Amino acid sequence: MTENQQHHRLGLILMALAVMTIPMSDTIAKWLSADLSVGEIAWLRFVFQTLFLLPFVAMYWRGGRLRPVHLVLGTFIAASILFLFWGLAHLPLANNIALFFIEPLILVIFSALFLGERITARRWIGVIGGLVGAVVILRPNWSAYGLASLLPIAAAACYAAYLTATRAWASAPRTRDALVLQFWVGAAASLIMLGLMLLGQGFGWSLTQWDMPSAMEWFWLAAAGVLAAFAHVLIAMAFARSDASLLAPLQYLEIFGATLLGWLIFAEWPDGFTILGGLIIIAAGLMVVRERPVEAHP
Repeated sequence: MTENQQHHRLGLILMALAVMTIPMSDTIAKWLSADLSVGEIAWLRFVFQTLFLLPFVAMYWRGGRLRPVHLVLGTFIAASILFLFWGLAHLPLANNIALFFIEPLILVIFSALFLGERITARRWIGVIGGLVGAVVILRPNWSAYGLASLLPIAAAACYAAYLTATRAWASAPRTRDALVLQFWVGAAASLIMLGLMLLGQGFGWSLTQWDMPSAMEWFWLAAAGVLAAFAHVLIAMAFARSDASLLAPLQYLEIFGATLLGWLIFAEWPDGFTILGGLIIIAAGLMVVRERPVEAHP
């Protein structure tokens, strides 16, 4: 196995670990949305994410300063999390995740348009197959959820833009670089969300209403930030090692975490469709993992 292939394989492993962690943060956000506003949850999530990363970045402080690229990435991820949490406040966890999974298709298109990656037929089949599996499991329906279903779709578009930009600007696949990147992106997102919170106070927006969290809510807000920091550092490291379009189908593994948490916390019992969809997702993921890396256009 060549060094390039080893980098791609490690990127796949890191991405798989990350997407199995993300549903934990989403579940916490949904639970907190019963008492706290979506804007407040999103803002404090980024604050705790940044504080968690600070000691690690300080160990080899050559972290530089806040740059325009961090503000761009912070805007994309802040918008994505805000729309996603807003959707979680209105839709069931499973359906919100299902609608969000239009994102890998958008990511593959962005990868071809903006990164110059060659998208093979096998990768297209893997991404579309994973999306089919997600729909089989979660069966979203526009007539059932109406305009609220646009929220996770908007989150998907913003997140695909974030991942594309991360891939474009990720240079070296070192842990230090991933930590520094996520620290500054989290700091930028915190500032952006703080500005939105302050603006919302002036206009009386319910989306950004401030309510003092209880001691237990502070704990869960901190936990959501730590989980988010862990997951997104892994994502940054994965995208520094492998093509965005190759990693995209692995995001469907998030469905397994969401299904398990839905069962444990929201009493959503898996059925035959869940099993069938899971098998489709596994098949699609294996198809992509077994493909040899394809170089980008020069």
